[in-house]
Amino acid sequence: MTDRKLAAAQFIVTWFPLATVLVGTSMVLIDFTFNYIDARYVLGLGWVRFFTYERLYDLALHLSMLAVGLASALIFAAVARVAFRGSVRVATTS
Repeated sequence: MTDRKLAAAQFIVTWFPLATVLVGTSMVLIDFTFNYIDARYVLGLGWVRFFTYERLYDLALHLSMLAVGLASALIFAAVARVAFRGSVRVATTS
């Protein structure tokens, strides 16, 4: 395997899971921002945006699932990095 292909494979395997979790987190936050926030007019304050208890609980549940996804992506990236370092050592010593 050439050095460019090895570097590309290492980059994709290491960073793609983390980028996926980042995109998923931004999608969840955008979804909750536009679909789950209620707005009411309060005299003297104007329009006030807020979460109801159920929706706030739902947001906390989604963010906790994303935290588990981030932890697994970090573990996967660390294992992939160790595997690539081991494969580079084996390839250079042969």
